[in-house]
Amino acid sequence: MNLRPYQTRAVNFCIGRARAFVVAPAGSGKTIIAAAALKSGMQSDSPSAFTDQARIVWLANTREQVQQALDAADKFGVKIEAHCVAAQPDCTSAHVIIVDECHHLPAATWLQIVTDSNAVIWGFSATPFGDDPERNAVLKKFFGENNFITIPRQEVLEGGSITAGEVYVHDLDEPGQFDKSINDQTVIETMRRCRRYPMIPIDTHQSRARWQFTAEAIRNNHKRNYTIAKLANDCDISVLVLVSTVEHGEFLQLAIHESTLVHAKIPKKKRKATIDAFRDGTLRCMIATSLADEGLDVPRAAVLILASGGRSAGKIEQRTGRVMRPHADKDFGTIHDFNDRGASLAHYQFLARIKTYKKLGYKIHP
Repeated sequence: MNLRPYQTRAVNFCIGRARAFVVAPAGSGKTIIAAAALKSGMQSDSPSAFTDQARIVWLANTREQVQQALDAADKFGVKIEAHCVAAQPDCTSAHVIIVDECHHLPAATWLQIVTDSNAVIWGFSATPFGDDPERNAVLKKFFGENNFITIPRQEVLEGGSITAGEVYVHDLDEPGQFDKSINDQTVIETMRRCRRYPMIPIDTHQSRARWQFTAEAIRNNHKRNYTIAKLANDCDISVLVLVSTVEHGEFLQLAIHESTLVHAKIPKKKRKATIDAFRDGTLRCMIATSLADEGLDVPRAAVLILASGGRSAGKIEQRTGRVMRPHADKDFGTIHDFNDRGASLAHYQFLARIKTYKKLGYKIHP
């Protein structure tokens, strides 16, 4: 299999290193890079090389990512074990560990799997660092400051591995129109939580309650839901709608024609069948919860509607990356987002998303 120049560069960076971290945009082929690095590692004469009899463990976040890992390894003739981290596989005897979506590694459930291993460990992620300095420090300490390689987004874009992005912003509300209701509910809920959990600071209770009622106001916004449904129904190409709760997804599914909701609690076979139907174009619109936030490879997806908000730059890059894969049916990825001026907290999060869109080079349409 022919690799792109940046993929070859990433593979060469990993070879010979006991710890390496590849930072590359969503859609750049990180799974292929990892599989190719494993193949090259078997053929290398470096001190950290390994044989084709080595025990290789590939850690992923979802079942879909596990299957993608197995498919990529098969293309290169590499035998691996692929596991969801939630299964807590024993890696103490592993010779090599691949950590997909490695930005999760600082989490205790991830870190304890690899802590006692002497294996060669290579991590891969589009968004390694977030807003938490302590988590960032854990990642840097584990891999070492000099063991990170970053593939520029522009190089991947110019190479045709990802498409350009365009964001359409929908401004539907009057400024602050939901704030009084949110504030009143927050006061009552904060008092209730303080009585029940007196050891937790009141500011923590207040911030959590405020976000709870802000999120509810957004999900129950009639104009917003009507616009989401209309946007999805008016599209004759593949549409992905991302929601924060199953209940919101079920509500939108009733309003969007030819749509199916997928989430982590539905049976594996049904979830796979739905994703496959969306991938091959049989299903026009897929509504998904956080399981589609990262690692979901659906190149046909051309339009993303963000029914849920949030401010995390890493999550926004991962989510929008779902529609940035090149495909014959599209020239660019389209994102629909919402200003959410009716709820001040949600609006501030929208402004943070705009900064991320600009950083990613997306064209923004008011």
